[in-house]
Amino acid sequence: MKKGIYGLLVLLAMVAAAFISSSLLGWGCPVQHFTGIPCPGCGLSRAAFALLRLDFWMAFRYNPMIYILPPIVLLILFRNKPLLGTKKRESILLWSVMALWACIWIVRLAMRDPLICGAAA
Repeated sequence: MKKGIYGLLVLLAMVAAAFISSSLLGWGCPVQHFTGIPCPGCGLSRAAFALLRLDFWMAFRYNPMIYILPPIVLLILFRNKPLLGTKKRESILLWSVMALWACIWIVRLAMRDPLICGAAA
């Protein structure tokens, strides 16, 4: 349980940092601000706020991982035993989620690339 509380505090600190960077500094994403490339998590804050407004489609458009990441993170943080019965299955699930996240990120990057989609970024 202690691990879950610490993990939740880290997540809350990350949300607070995202809120501060967007509201006080005017940055949507610090990674994109400094590199010009959106990070894999770009849009998650906006997606969370869209979910709070019950705008499910807009949340999906901001970042589809908003429906996958929070339940998995909460289950991993607050369960004492492996999520799917064994550590091996849990590892497969986590690697699958990371692979899906990477694929979504690559597709989103490709859709922004003017050489691929034929439009200005």
